Amino acid sequence: MRRFQFRLESFLGLKRHKEREQELALARALGECLLLKRRISDIDGEVDESRSRSFSSGKTVDIESMARRELFIERLLRERERTEVLLAEKTVEMEKVRARYLQAAKERKVLDKLKERKASDYYEKQKDEEFKAIDDMNTASSLRQHW
Repeated sequence: MRRFQFRLESFLGLKRHKEREQELALARALGECLLLKRRISDIDGEVDESRSRSFSSGKTVDIESMARRELFIERLLRERERTEVLLAEKTVEMEKVRARYLQAAKERKVLDKLKERKASDYYEKQKDEEFKAIDDMNTASSLRQHW
């Protein structure tokens, strides 16, 4: 029995390649989002740590250090806002990449299903032809024995 050859195999290969590229793009976008989320979490930790520091040594309070701390916290909060805006943009971008990946995967799966169906049909047809050939040989052999 001959091996099945799918005529659209090269096209299927291109679809697999496109799906893989989209998968990698999605991984990059997801990684960027995770880094931004981690940065926001780190900023929150720095703000909490800075707010929990005490600037009193005994009975005196260091006003200058408190002012620097407030400026530092303000800078961190501005950075957090910028990071949140960037995260929102990257999340939208990631969703677009995810949609492209899902479309590429769907296109590849359609071709895979077609290939499976064509292969199944091919092997069924080959089995039927083989059965017919064996049946013809048996019929011919039976006829020779009777004459």
